[in-house]
Amino acid sequence: MLCDIILTKSNNKFIARAKEWPEVMAEGDTRENVIDHVKTRLADYLTNQIEVVQVEIALPAKAGNPLIEKFGWFSDDPTFDDLQAEIAAYREEIDQAMEQIEA
Repeated sequence: MLCDIILTKSNNKFIARAKEWPEVMAEGDTRENVIDHVKTRLADYLTNQIEVVQVEIALPAKAGNPLIEKFGWFSDDPTFDDLQAEIAAYREEIDQAMEQIEA
């Protein structure tokens, strides 16, 4: 198991903390010493002091994307192609205006 250890130095002392378990920490004079010490404490913490359990969470039946229900709303709309053409023309105007500003 790989764990991230946050190592800091303050007032000539090294402090090591387990990233996922900040309550597991060690302090000492050398970098190697505090890393070894926090590894030992973390192993003890994970094997003897806590219990990890898995639980199942019941989610509502409609947990999917709510926009999927809206797909196809305009499939029979005779003005939809006109709307798309208007949007494309507007975007072209914006692009030309931006090109003039950047030039």
